[in-house]
Amino acid sequence: MAYSMTVKLYVSVCLTAVILSGCQHTPGPKKAETLGAVQARPLPVQESDKDAAALPHEILAPKIDLKHFTAPPLLAGLKYDGEISSHRSRTFLYRNEDRSEELNVAVYGLPGGWDNMSPQRAVAGHYGELRQRRVEKALRNSANALTIVRENLIDLEGHPTAEAQMRWVEGGRPIENQALLLTLQNSTFIRITNASYQQDSRKLLQQTKRALAEFRAAQKASATPRA
Repeated sequence: MAYSMTVKLYVSVCLTAVILSGCQHTPGPKKAETLGAVQARPLPVQESDKDAAALPHEILAPKIDLKHFTAPPLLAGLKYDGEISSHRSRTFLYRNEDRSEELNVAVYGLPGGWDNMSPQRAVAGHYGELRQRRVEKALRNSANALTIVRENLIDLEGHPTAEAQMRWVEGGRPIENQALLLTLQNSTFIRITNASYQQDSRKLLQQTKRALAEFRAAQKASATPRA
């Protein structure tokens, strides 16, 4: 489903509505899989608790252990440059020598209520959210522009994966080429993003796939007991 489009201020709202309506479609009477707002199941309450029951209940994300992930010193030719962590996610930062290129690898679990969602719908739904954030960033300033060069949902080594090539324009700065790769493995999202003022988005996307392969190999190596 490769295609190209330029997200400008006067068309961004329409494009966002189209992509989100496609991602958030829910099948009929079969077991529902929601991609947008996730509603909690009704809870049994006493008669006196009816007012409280009318309030929405937040579905907490399942706990997931991210401590076992390791950051290799080199990834797709870029050097490790630190980590940003929270109790829900870890992001490994990579840069080249002159810091003109950057690549980030983020790992985090599924949102609350997404446990029973098929991997394909989870990846498509989360990619729609990431795409919307970029569109909203462009909308905040008329000098900004986001071009979606290509986006696709593929099977990469047996895992559903969303890929995208983009160009970002910000006032007073040169055009920045970007790429995004999002996959799901063992209920954990792995998101790789990179950007460059020099390389084109096609090469950046190839770089994200190389980084994903090397990152996975590093996890397997660290999990293998040494003799």
